Amino acid sequence: MQEKLIRPILYVSGIVTLLGGLQFFAPSAVLRLSGVAVTETTGLFYAQHWALLVLVIGAMLLYAVRHVELRRPILLAVGAEKLGLVGMLLMQWSEPALQGLHPAAAFDATCLVLYAIYLLRRAPA
Repeated sequence: MQEKLIRPILYVSGIVTLLGGLQFFAPSAVLRLSGVAVTETTGLFYAQHWALLVLVIGAMLLYAVRHVELRRPILLAVGAEKLGLVGMLLMQWSEPALQGLHPAAAFDATCLVLYAIYLLRRAPA
């Protein structure tokens, strides 16, 4: 995958990932939009913490657009997080409470494939 193709992929995936970070600022409202109901203080705390991490991951993707020298470790770290989320959701795909997260799983799986293609093509000799 050429440099000119990975940049828009990183921009789009970074911005979409950043959107998940909105949950940090309004956890209950964002969770409701995705069909997830969390009312306990502890659950909201974890949802908010997760959103903060997603916000940081999205920012890292945007940073990687202009910093080629850091792109590989950033994509490996981001890929590990996205792989974990996709794996967790696949193991509980039919769980009604997680149905609203299916689009996130599809998006993250697509990102994983694109990142893997880029990383494998740019593998050090």
